[in-house]
Amino acid sequence: MKRECLLLAMTLIMSGCGLFPNRSLDYLQANTLPPLDAQLATQREIQPLYVIPKVTTPTDKAAVLVQGKGRKQEFVVPTPQSILPKETPNNVVTQAVASKPEIVFDGNSVPLLHTAGNSLQVWEQLGLAMKAANLNVTDRNQSLGLYYLELVQDNKKQAYLLKLTQTSINNIVSVQKDSDTLADSKLSQQILLNIIKHWPS
Repeated sequence: MKRECLLLAMTLIMSGCGLFPNRSLDYLQANTLPPLDAQLATQREIQPLYVIPKVTTPTDKAAVLVQGKGRKQEFVVPTPQSILPKETPNNVVTQAVASKPEIVFDGNSVPLLHTAGNSLQVWEQLGLAMKAANLNVTDRNQSLGLYYLELVQDNKKQAYLLKLTQTSINNIVSVQKDSDTLADSKLSQQILLNIIKHWPS
């Protein structure tokens, strides 16, 4: 029975192919159109999206042909000018020598020590000033900008931090109880005034 159904299905499929007309050659009967006249087509003027400015290179900045022709030409290109400002001897001295420190106050009236100049020199001068002022420095960490102080208050030893914060040209020194807490304003001012008094000239 299955074999008979399979033969019947194949017969219907093969006979069905002849039911659809063959239109593969219909293109031979298509109408021929006249050729396209390019002169009649509307031409749009091409404009550059970004205008290239005309640049004239000064003679002293232009590349100089050394030898060769065509693709084998060799050029010498002038050395580009430095974009960094030229340093005069006065500028070098200004950047190297730290200025005399002074007391300033932040928005909360907290006293701070301010000085401009080379941060490495300020760090060393700060250490010398504290030594001259007889401030007991127990330790220091230059990478963190910290001097560790030990002060005697009410016959008790108290630990404080002297923190040096550096910017491009300014240096700020603050007195702190710890890394997060500033010291009392009166005590801070006393310590900073003592440092200024003994600051190396």
